[in-house]
Amino acid sequence: MADIEEDLHRDWSRETQKLAVLSWISFLTASAFTMLFFAFIDPLTIVDAVNVEFIESRNAGYAIGFFFLYANCWIAGWLSMRLCRRKRTGPISLPRTK
Repeated sequence: MADIEEDLHRDWSRETQKLAVLSWISFLTASAFTMLFFAFIDPLTIVDAVNVEFIESRNAGYAIGFFFLYANCWIAGWLSMRLCRRKRTGPISLPRTK
């Protein structure tokens, strides 16, 4: 029983925290851009222009557009996170001098 409670209250690793923040920021960004994009463009207009026959409703167009934007935001954020990562060359914390 104690092992289960310990697993529930265990802190996330640094990498898990980074992925959670990346996913949340990507979700919020994709939500905002989906609202902005579809405020001016009807998804059925895009479906007609691309000549896709299996998408018949606006809701499907909104969902596909959101997941497309979410994937783009997530990949861009992940690449930025990986390319901007710093390498530590010295000690993690320096001793204080008096």
